[in-house]
Amino acid sequence: MVQIDFFDKDIVSALLPVATMEPDKVCFLIDKRSITGKGPKNVEEAIRKRLPNTEVEFVPVDTDSLADIYENLTRVINAHEGEVGCIDLTGGSELMSACAYRAAREFGITAIYVDARRENVLNVETGEVIKAVNHLTLDDCLNAIGAKRLRDSRELPTEEEFDDIIAVSEVIFDHIVDWQKLCQHIANRIAQTNGMEIEIPANVCKSKKGLSAIEDAFEDYGLWTRVDHGESDSQRVYRFADKRRRGYITTFGIWLEFYIYIQALRVYEEAAVGVVIDWYEGDNIDTEDNEIDVMVMRRSVPIFISCKMRKPVSGDLYEVGFMASKLAGARAKGIVATTYPVKEYGTSPKRMYQRMKKLKIGLIQAESFRDNKPADVFNSAVQMTE
Repeated sequence: MVQIDFFDKDIVSALLPVATMEPDKVCFLIDKRSITGKGPKNVEEAIRKRLPNTEVEFVPVDTDSLADIYENLTRVINAHEGEVGCIDLTGGSELMSACAYRAAREFGITAIYVDARRENVLNVETGEVIKAVNHLTLDDCLNAIGAKRLRDSRELPTEEEFDDIIAVSEVIFDHIVDWQKLCQHIANRIAQTNGMEIEIPANVCKSKKGLSAIEDAFEDYGLWTRVDHGESDSQRVYRFADKRRRGYITTFGIWLEFYIYIQALRVYEEAAVGVVIDWYEGDNIDTEDNEIDVMVMRRSVPIFISCKMRKPVSGDLYEVGFMASKLAGARAKGIVATTYPVKEYGTSPKRMYQRMKKLKIGLIQAESFRDNKPADVFNSAVQMTE
């Protein structure tokens, strides 16, 4: 079966109809000004990786000319006489859709539309559901924009450790200022010694209560153990459980990333944390700034979550919005997760909540998970993006 499609820079619109219908061949009509760009090649590669037996063809057209679109459309139909099973109206311009609908009626070909929200493929003429969608994966989206997942920059906790990570994280969130001081002290000392033991002065934090709560949480949940080097409480010594947990303790923001990642796994079919992206394979460009804190997949729509253990600023909103748009176009979602209380009303912090809604950036406040189901927290954040 041959499927006719219209190339769209929106990755979901370009890939989802093909991934769902699984044709033997897909013919994309594409703006002739875009045919030489990297977009078509990347989409073709993504399709081949998912459907290795599907042939992909791109047909350049003048997208400003109704006559040229229709002429090339009929040429493709005639070249595959009797083999064209459907014409997809999901992507492309309004002129392309108009030509596609006309051709479908004139040649007796089924016109389809992918309703991503209801997760169905519809017969445009009758409204009948043809089939349920085959959802995209994160790797589908990354392949389609020419990116590759280099690695997860974090050594992840095991599933058996998830509850412990959640518990420790919430203690840290309750004492952010003390955690910042303590983490800085530990990271500086470990950078000098690379050892497995650390001395913690009693005055390293302003609040002894906060310091004690964090130290106890690390000990209670097996990240370190107290070493008996005397009974003095003015200088306590701890031994890290292993290098992996030492890495957790020396990284200030990792706790929010893990916290959001674990909560996301309770809701979504896919989640990844600390993913480093290389946009152009083999370009030897430093990819340090291309790290995404948490990525999740929701019904073929990728969601990018920027985790901030501090007060979010305007730049954070634009950054996550740009990342989402670059990866998957208009359908992608950008969310900021923070331990900082962003008020829905009022002027503090600088009407951040209203600015997020205006930019269609979602908000997750870490404390929300304590009183709400994870699905409700994520759904509320996604609704802000719509």
